[in-house]
Amino acid sequence: MTTEPASEAPLLPAGPADRHFDYCLQPYRPRTTTRGKARSENLLWHALDACGLSAARPALHALQDALGRDMTVWGWKFDGKQNWVELYFYDPQKEDVRASVPGLKEILAPHLALTPEVPDWVRYMMVSFDLKPETFETGVVDEVNLYLTGTDEHAGRSYRVRGGEARLDNTYRFLPPKQEIDTVLSLLQSSMFIDYDTSPTVLSKVLIPNLFACKRICIAKKQQSDGVYYSGIDIDQLLWFLKAFHYPAPIQAFVRRHKVRFEHLFFDVGIDTRQHPDKRIHYPKSSFYGTL
Repeated sequence: MTTEPASEAPLLPAGPADRHFDYCLQPYRPRTTTRGKARSENLLWHALDACGLSAARPALHALQDALGRDMTVWGWKFDGKQNWVELYFYDPQKEDVRASVPGLKEILAPHLALTPEVPDWVRYMMVSFDLKPETFETGVVDEVNLYLTGTDEHAGRSYRVRGGEARLDNTYRFLPPKQEIDTVLSLLQSSMFIDYDTSPTVLSKVLIPNLFACKRICIAKKQQSDGVYYSGIDIDQLLWFLKAFHYPAPIQAFVRRHKVRFEHLFFDVGIDTRQHPDKRIHYPKSSFYGTL
């Protein structure tokens, strides 16, 4: 039987009221029974403590209390040196003012100042922002990302808003990997950052075989890299991902230790990719996701 270290808090258990969403707040059916399992937010709380970001806890609890459980998506980001968390809030029909920029400002006010201003007429379907160690030194979130709805003909777009100015940050498109493999490959190979003719192995280092068995793939075109997101992977694939992309040892150990408690969940991961001048592929940033 797996035992917990004496210093580790008990896991928050899964329960009948839990809602299971992917990183786009699309619902899914759990892979197994939820009896005896744990919520995905346990990964976030442990990662915060393990990486010196415990100061985020009060703000996160305030958001969870205001918006409801499972309605905030978190993404744990790692660039090989720094760890941080990005929070995502969906409200495509603008039905809940609390999930808008003004609503989030109000919720966070006792903990952090969310300073960007966004005109009411902007039809964003999601807003996100980063929480980094320096966020809690300044007490200010001075940048948000706004996501505008995409269609098959017009990819989704995100804009970075800071200091009253907005700039296009990336475009993205979601696809079922097997049914739309030709489109996936076409989007990947239309790249400013990767020469797919370098060698036959380049494609497998971008479209990673260990993660291809997933529900959806998202291809993103960013300012300084390309991104591939794999939605709907299982706990074994998540463990492979954490090891392959060199996540901090305490995070890897926590997931291994509680693998059985998380086996009912589907996870989502993302990987940014570009090519060095010497033609080697490298990964500037990666991320994994859950709900709060």
